[in-house]
Amino acid sequence: MSKHHVHAALDLLSERLDPFIQNSLHEHILGLEWTSVLRELDQMKGKEGWTYSRRDLSLQLRMLTERLGALGYPFDAGDKNRTLSSYGSVLRIIRNRVSHGGEFEVFDALQAADTVRTVLTHIGDADGANRAGEIRTAVIKDLLEASEPEGEVVADGEEEAVPIASSSESRNTEVEISVGSLYGSVPWESWTQVVVGEQEDLDSMRTMRVKENVRSLIEDIAEAEGPVHQDRVARLVGLSFGFSRLVPTRMKRILNQIPKASVDIDDYGFVWPKGIDRSRWLIHRTGTGSVRAFEQIAPTEIANAIVAVRKDDASLSETELRRRVLQQFGRKRSSKPARAQFELGFAYAKSSGRIQ
Repeated sequence: MSKHHVHAALDLLSERLDPFIQNSLHEHILGLEWTSVLRELDQMKGKEGWTYSRRDLSLQLRMLTERLGALGYPFDAGDKNRTLSSYGSVLRIIRNRVSHGGEFEVFDALQAADTVRTVLTHIGDADGANRAGEIRTAVIKDLLEASEPEGEVVADGEEEAVPIASSSESRNTEVEISVGSLYGSVPWESWTQVVVGEQEDLDSMRTMRVKENVRSLIEDIAEAEGPVHQDRVARLVGLSFGFSRLVPTRMKRILNQIPKASVDIDDYGFVWPKGIDRSRWLIHRTGTGSVRAFEQIAPTEIANAIVAVRKDDASLSETELRRRVLQQFGRKRSSKPARAQFELGFAYAKSSGRIQ
């Protein structure tokens, strides 16, 4: 029954979010459907051939949680708590598990209903929030009627906090009309951390539920940060289970789940979201020196930065070119690993025909 309640909560959210998103962006998209924003952004990333339905919850949650080009984060504008993007990130993990036919327990159903109710309350949809509350009540009723309750029951009417980790990344909420600034360099945006389990869950990795959570996290991280180094993926997954550092055995346990998730891995071992035409992925994310080590930046992305820098001055020596590319990613100094990674990017730029 828990899975049924999760579906009900997500279906309710999908029904109520569509008009909210459309009305919120009306003045910026000039009468177009809001899905046109994602279609344009995806085309810039080489992601084509997808169906864009306004009732698709995965697309709705992308609108709430992702930078929309030059529009920034319009749904978080004026909200220092970033309510919609934070709770939207939790719902993306739940929705990913649903799409893979995942297993759900009572806690999952309560979390889904509570999170949906919080989101609908935040956007001023009182009727939708009341319906989410009814789903929550049904979850508790089923639990009480079961002969062996699954976990701790939260009394109806009480608020159950869904843990949201704060992000140290500041977000630009300035709203503009065009989304076309995604060509070339764009600001780096890190994945919004969520908490999905306890440390002992990750240490055991025995239940399918935990494995599904890990794979869903991997997919969501790839969607937000891809191409992303596998070690960073593992570290972010570890944080979602309460580990600030990972010992080799935990790291390996997470890395073993990456090939089983719905992601792509390139020849350099970097993790990409599904459906990206890498030959048409022409952006690089700037200002990341404090987040990503240069050697954890994909050669494809370094190649894109090389092309952008050479457009300004094609006469640069390789040493000066490397220095300016490093600056694009927030690095002031080079190192042996950084130079080696630059060479990979330079070689890829040449082999892919991006530079002569």
